[in-house]
Amino acid sequence: MSIIQARIDRVNKLKNTIKNHPATMRSAKRSTERECKWRDNEPMKIRAYKIRLYPNAEQEQSLSQYFGAARFVWNVGLEMMSRAWSEREDRLTYVDVSKQFTALKRTPEFDWLKAISSDVIIQKLRDLDRAYSNFFAKRAKYPRFRNRHRKQSIRFQFDRRNTGKVAGWVKGEIVLPKLGVVKWRDGSDLPKTMPKMITVSRDPDGRYFASFAVEYEPARLAGTKALGIDVGIASLATCSNGTRIENPRHLDELDARLRFHQRRLSFCQKGSKRYEKRRKRVAKLHAKIRDSRQDSLQKATTRIIRESQAGVIAVENLNIKGMGKNHRLARSIHDASMSEFLRILEYKADWAGIEWVKVDRWYPSSKTCSGCGHKVDEMDLSVREWTCPKCGTSHNRDLNAAINIAREGVRILAGSQDSGQSPESAWIPGTGPGQFDRLGKGTEARIVLIGEFQLVKRFALRECE
Repeated sequence: MSIIQARIDRVNKLKNTIKNHPATMRSAKRSTERECKWRDNEPMKIRAYKIRLYPNAEQEQSLSQYFGAARFVWNVGLEMMSRAWSEREDRLTYVDVSKQFTALKRTPEFDWLKAISSDVIIQKLRDLDRAYSNFFAKRAKYPRFRNRHRKQSIRFQFDRRNTGKVAGWVKGEIVLPKLGVVKWRDGSDLPKTMPKMITVSRDPDGRYFASFAVEYEPARLAGTKALGIDVGIASLATCSNGTRIENPRHLDELDARLRFHQRRLSFCQKGSKRYEKRRKRVAKLHAKIRDSRQDSLQKATTRIIRESQAGVIAVENLNIKGMGKNHRLARSIHDASMSEFLRILEYKADWAGIEWVKVDRWYPSSKTCSGCGHKVDEMDLSVREWTCPKCGTSHNRDLNAAINIAREGVRILAGSQDSGQSPESAWIPGTGPGQFDRLGKGTEARIVLIGEFQLVKRFALRECE
C-alpha cells in the first residue's frame, strides 16, 4: 500500500509542477496583462534562441537518418511539383504531395519512412509548399534540390499536452521525439516559456544547433535623445554623440589561412577521405569568420542601445545590395555586414521602445555643414576631413554626416515639410547646436529638441483635450 501511495504522490507532484509552469499556466494575471497590451497596441515581442547541441553517438546516427529523410522528402516532393507543372501546368499543394507520400509509405521499397518521426516529414513538406508558393508570388527564386554537404535542418513540433516534454523543459532539458533528452550548452538557462517548434540543424563543419522562438517582454530602455548613425567601411558605425564602432574586418584576419586550405582542397579528389577532411577544415574557417562577425555585431548593437540613451535612432536608407556591385568595394562591404548591422539594430530598438527613422539615401548628409547648414557642391569619397568655406568649422566626414542624419530624422518624425538643409527653419541660431521646437502637422505629439539633441515627447491626445 505504501508503494502505491508513493507512486500516487509522485504523479501528483509532477502534475502540480506542470500546472504551475508558465508554459501551461493560464492565470488571471497573465490574461489581464495580455489584454492590456492588446488594448495599448503593444503585442508581445518574439525572441529567437540558438543553442549548441551535443548529441551522443546513437542520437547522431538517428539525426543523420532524419536529415537524409528530410532531403529525400524535399527532393522527391519538388520533383513531383516540377513534373506536374511542366507536363500539365498543375500546381500541386501540400495536401496533394502529402497524400502521395502516405501511399509511398505503404510500399515495401519505402517502408523505412515509417521509422522517421512524422514531424520531420510534415514540416519539410510545409517548407516546400511555402517555397513553391513564394516562387509563384515572385518573392523568391525557384526551389533548389538539397544535398548532404550543405547545412541540414529539420523541425519538431512541441505539443504542450505531452507531459514528458513539458516536465523536461521545466528541468532545463530538451526532449526530442524518438531521440530523448539531448545534451545542450549555452551561456544562460532555457526560457521559462516552452516553444511550439524547435528546429535542429547541422552546419557543414559538423556542429549541431537547436533554434526556437518564444514570446518575450523586453525591458524598455528608451531615453530622451536623438541619435544619428552613419555606416561605412572605414568605421562600421559613427554615431552623432561621438561613439565610433570600428570595422573588425574578420575576413581579412583569416584570409591567408582560408586561401591556403581552399587551394589544398582543390587538389583533392572529390569523394575521397582526404577531400572530406580538407572540406571540413575550410568549413570550420568559414564558421569561425561567420561566428566572429555575428558576435561583434551583437555586441556593437547592444552597446549602442544601452549607452546612447536614445529616444530616436535615425539611419540612412542605403541601397547596400547595389553598393555591393562595385567590384572594388564589394568584398569590404559584404565583410562589414552593414545590412545585418542595421537589421539587428532595428529590432533591438523596437524591443527598447526607441523610434526608428530612415532618412532618404539622397539626403546630402556628408556635404552639409552641421554648424551653419552650408552645402558643398562636390565632395569626393576619399575626403575624410573638410572645412566649411562659410563658417570655417572643421568636420570629420562621418561624424558630420551622423549629426545631420539625426536632425533630418527628427524633422521627419515631427512631420515637418522643411528640409534639414535650411538651418534657419530647423533651429534657432545662437542658442546652441540643434535647438529645435516644432509642432508636427497632422500628428498627436509635440517634439521638442533642446541643446545637443535632447528629445522630449509630450503627447496630447485629441480625446483628452
